[in-house]
Amino acid sequence: MRRHRVARWLLVPFVYLGVAVAGIFVGATFGWYGEIGSSRAQYAVKLEDWKNHPGVKAVREIYDEVKTGINDKKYKSRIRRFDIESASCATYPIKSQTLVSDIADRVRLYKIEQIGSHRESFTVERYYDSNGKLRFVFVQRLFSNVRIYLNNAGNVFWAVEQSNNMFTVFDSSNEDWEMRPNNEKEAREEFQAQQLCSEITK
Repeated sequence: MRRHRVARWLLVPFVYLGVAVAGIFVGATFGWYGEIGSSRAQYAVKLEDWKNHPGVKAVREIYDEVKTGINDKKYKSRIRRFDIESASCATYPIKSQTLVSDIADRVRLYKIEQIGSHRESFTVERYYDSNGKLRFVFVQRLFSNVRIYLNNAGNVFWAVEQSNNMFTVFDSSNEDWEMRPNNEKEAREEFQAQQLCSEITK
């Protein structure tokens, strides 16, 4: 009897281990652990050759179109500046807003300069296509920048972060703050909205 009791105790860890392995197998089979582990976005674009991807090139054409319109003074720019030292400001105040419209008065670029943590200034540029959809976001920080590419359905298909000359995949989705406002109508409304900081009118 004593021998049987000892054998039983020796088998207990293996029984628990077998149950755990079976649980993991079943969970993986039914996708219960789909949200566990790395949250790295699964893009069809590859880091090794992302600049030559057709989707990236299409977005680049929109970017170049907007920049050319600005440089040739065909597009109209409106700028609002704010006193970030005023008492009414929020924790991370907006320093300036720029709204760029094409000859058909469609918003093509909405740019903000904002103060972040440690009083560090950063800019966010959102580029819209002629249908009013957000297609490209460029976030410039002190030591790095992020580029986010969206297709003509308004969905993120690629995002990359650059620090010095090194590029790494940036995990991004349609729900992230960088994608708001995601259309030219909302960009116009946000530009015209009352800001907490006092506006500099001189």
